[in-house]
Amino acid sequence: MLRRLLFANFKLVYKLSQWMRQRFTAAGMLILLTMPVAGVFGFDTRSTLSFQIFSITLILLITSISFSLLFRGKFSIDRKLPDYGTVGTALYYSCAIKNNNKKPRKGLVLIDDLNSPFPTLDEFIHAKDPLDKIRNRVDRIMGYPRLMNTIRKLRGAAIAPVSIDYIAENSETEENIKLIPLRRGYLYFEKIRLAQADPLGLFQAQKIFKKKDKLLILPKLYKTPTLNTHGKRTYQQGGINNASSIGDSQEFISLRDYRPGDPIRSIHWKSFAKTNHLVVKEYNDEFFIRYGLILDTWLDDKSEDIFEDAISIAASFMTAQKEQDALLDLMFIGNNTYRFTSGRGLGGTENIMEVLACIKPVYESNIKSMEVMLNEYMHECSALICILLDLDKPRQRLLRTLASYNVPIKVLIISDTEKLEIVYIPHLTDINVIHHDRLQQDLDVLS
Repeated sequence: MLRRLLFANFKLVYKLSQWMRQRFTAAGMLILLTMPVAGVFGFDTRSTLSFQIFSITLILLITSISFSLLFRGKFSIDRKLPDYGTVGTALYYSCAIKNNNKKPRKGLVLIDDLNSPFPTLDEFIHAKDPLDKIRNRVDRIMGYPRLMNTIRKLRGAAIAPVSIDYIAENSETEENIKLIPLRRGYLYFEKIRLAQADPLGLFQAQKIFKKKDKLLILPKLYKTPTLNTHGKRTYQQGGINNASSIGDSQEFISLRDYRPGDPIRSIHWKSFAKTNHLVVKEYNDEFFIRYGLILDTWLDDKSEDIFEDAISIAASFMTAQKEQDALLDLMFIGNNTYRFTSGRGLGGTENIMEVLACIKPVYESNIKSMEVMLNEYMHECSALICILLDLDKPRQRLLRTLASYNVPIKVLIISDTEKLEIVYIPHLTDINVIHHDRLQQDLDVLS
């Protein structure tokens, strides 16, 4: 009950503080905070002169707000975004602002706003903030700093306002805007605000332009070794296209007589029309290298930073693959079983990188579902890279199952502790621990 009451009050406080930050300048906020203090101490006008400060600040604010009502003008704005960005790496995009008025404009401020959804009560209760460890007891119990950190994550990026000193009449200017992505996934742009402070510099008038866009932010990438697990070529039933779940389409060799059991789609209908005799198309079987990358998405009670590290390592391996004669499968379990293929004529890794950018963790064990999917896949696989978030008993059972298929396997375990115990698994020797605090250093020593 107490948390629900706190959460409701936090929502009101957040909305009020956001409105004040958007409308008042730094000087205006100082005046606004001074006014109630002066009002309290100046309640008795006979014993103190604080009421004069209250009166002056009140008049200043009323005057500034009144001036802001005179802000008029016709403007048009166009946002130009790049194709994608990367977590933690600043990117720049541009906004073209056109002044459609018959007089120049000075002192404008361009503010680009991202969609900032307020978290639900469940999201607030289950939110984990690593900075809670260094906060005082009151902040940890109340949870308002944790709520603000959750909102920043949901927003996904920080965008600094841009000052526009001068725009001539009936002319256009283009401003570069700096954006720092804080998380992977899509950023949703909601609106652009064009603000101008009143002559006293206390309150900002604003014109709001509804401009909705989205920008894909890819996971942070690290330097990783190329896939060199000494995997051998394996037979791929149906060729490359079947490997990408499109359908049988091997290299055509010749025509032969129909035999019971041949698929109907292999029948050569033009020959049948001419001869009234069933013949089928015969294809050449294909053998090539096919790597599998297993991504563990079962977060359980571990830190979300570990999951983000696993996503980044998976994305790094996908982009590091250079072999043109190989396929690379990304496999993971979310609400459903997923398997995405890239390489050797099936296009680049763009689609898989988009998938990795949008993956979310699951909080119930999905190891058994992974075992079922691998049982159907392993006969096509040349080698595996397995990225795990722990080495508990369900994951040990998964590794034993993988080791029984007798294919080269490289196991990476992402950990935030130095005390992770490596359990011996028969026929599986390439097990590596990647520590959260020295991730790149541990990746550098992988063979």
